[in-house]
Order: sequence, then C-alpha cells, then structure tokens
Amino acid sequence: MSRRAPSIFDAESMSVDDLKPVTAAEEPAEAPARKVGRPAKTTAKAKPTPFYIHPAVKEVLRDIAYHERVKEHDLFVEGLEYVLKKRSYGSINDIIFNAEKS
Repeated sequence: MSRRAPSIFDAESMSVDDLKPVTAAEEPAEAPARKVGRPAKTTAKAKPTPFYIHPAVKEVLRDIAYHERVKEHDLFVEGLEYVLKKRSYGSINDIIFNAEKS
C-alpha cells in the first residue's frame, strides 16, 4: 500500500496526533545561490610564453640537453639569466622576490 502525503482536503479527517512536526533533516534543501561574476583569484598562475625556435636550433638544444643531462627548459632559463645580466637587471630569483614583496 502506497503512502501519500496528506492534502488540505484530508484536514477534516485528521486529528492533531496525526500531524508530525517537520525536522531539519526532512526540510527540502535550498538550491545553492548562483555565483555571479568572475571567481576571485587565489594564486597567480604562470602564463605560457610560446616563441618560435627553428627546428635546427631546437635539435641542437635537444642534443645539448641530452649530453649535459638537463632539461631544455633549464637551458632556456640559463639564457634568460644571461640576457637579464647583460642588461643590468637582477637574477630571475631577485625579480620574483621583489614582485612578491610588493
């Protein structure tokens, strides 16, 4: 036998003992409020900086990285350090430290 929810038409036949208080567990959950706008930035993510490298140069870099047992990325960072030093800027670590400090 199926049990159905009482309607207002059943109110005459119901007694006070039949009424059951609604508890918090039985209350329908409200839909979460929809957030509007952009979410707040939690951390700064590094954006990729693509640049073109001729395939012949890429192959030489790959050979250097293989023979020196380093990653190609390390060679790029080494080149950036050289460019910054040549132009009288601080090292990459110095620049990052100053950016986080301010």
